[in-house]
Amino acid sequence: MRLCIVSSSFYPATAFGGPTYATWILSRQLSKKGVKVYVTTTNSNLTSKIDTVVNSFIKKQENLFVKYYNEQILNKFSLKFILGIWSDIKSADVIYIQYLFHYTVFISLLVSFLLKKKVILCPRGCFNQVSFDYKYKWIKRFWIQFLIKPFAKNVIWHACSYLETKDIKSFFKEARVVEINDGIDFNEFQNSEKFSKTELFNKFSEVKSSFVSDLFFSMGRLHKIKRFDVIIDSFYLYLKDNPNAKLIIAGNNDGDQDYLVVKINELGLTDYVLLIGQIGLKDKCILLSNASVFLLASDFESFGIVVIEALASGTPVIVSNKTPWKGINKNKCGIFTDNNSVSFYEAMEELKNQEFNTSMIKSYALKKFDIKIIANKFIELLAE
Repeated sequence: MRLCIVSSSFYPATAFGGPTYATWILSRQLSKKGVKVYVTTTNSNLTSKIDTVVNSFIKKQENLFVKYYNEQILNKFSLKFILGIWSDIKSADVIYIQYLFHYTVFISLLVSFLLKKKVILCPRGCFNQVSFDYKYKWIKRFWIQFLIKPFAKNVIWHACSYLETKDIKSFFKEARVVEINDGIDFNEFQNSEKFSKTELFNKFSEVKSSFVSDLFFSMGRLHKIKRFDVIIDSFYLYLKDNPNAKLIIAGNNDGDQDYLVVKINELGLTDYVLLIGQIGLKDKCILLSNASVFLLASDFESFGIVVIEALASGTPVIVSNKTPWKGINKNKCGIFTDNNSVSFYEAMEELKNQEFNTSMIKSYALKKFDIKIIANKFIELLAE
């Protein structure tokens, strides 16, 4: 079977966060299981471009090939993509398209329809009301009504969580939706180098600390929807009775960095809160494995792959109830809480007095979200 994955960006374009990683490891695992995976993408990396630009497929590993089309207008137009997508789709048996509000999506849907191809479409959170209302609401409504709706009954919708299933159904009640979570390579998050909380903070801070009692970690694009302000405000409350605590936030700037820097300065937290920018896999594993708690306060997540990465590292989490992680409490992996600073602060205090079994947390991540399990579910969908 030959699968064509159409995505507006692809690894190593990591600036877009979790979805890029999720698609990359899914592609790798599918190819290991004998699916011939051909990824059609662009050289976009959010606000920049990756170096690789080719008009032919590059072999990444056995059965996995990627073609990066150059964009003349970043995130808006690639002539080479428009000229080449017909051939890419024609050669495939199944087409897997990601996102909604991007020119690559409409063009791929149209070509797939004309060539009568089986299509799986993953909106990646685009239907969520918070995301939908954030910017260009009326343009998005036009896009869905005239560029997506004509194909809605002819595709299989891939939802990454029960929340995304609900969001898709709110627009297209009759849509066929298959729910398959994102996955991780569990082994990548094992056997990370060990650090004390003090050593961990000093590894990333220019101003060294003599003692760190608790180290909180959060990660994601510095975007308004990710609500890092909630995390900073809750940490400020926590710090009053825990003056040796620290907070590290990793992620590239997506419009909210200046606001967060001002907030940190105004609250007098410059020696306590670090914004360390985008990090690689090694540092991510180190932080996740050695932090006291991982925090996620997003106003919405279609999934939130970094939560699994934290669990695979054996680290408890505090997660916003605007995300699909309501099973956290039941599985004794952390706290699922209201998305405000007081609730997060109370959860931080509560978590401090609880004991968590690292092995049990890792076991939950392995049994439910390892990429081998997720890939098998995806192969069943492809084979229908």
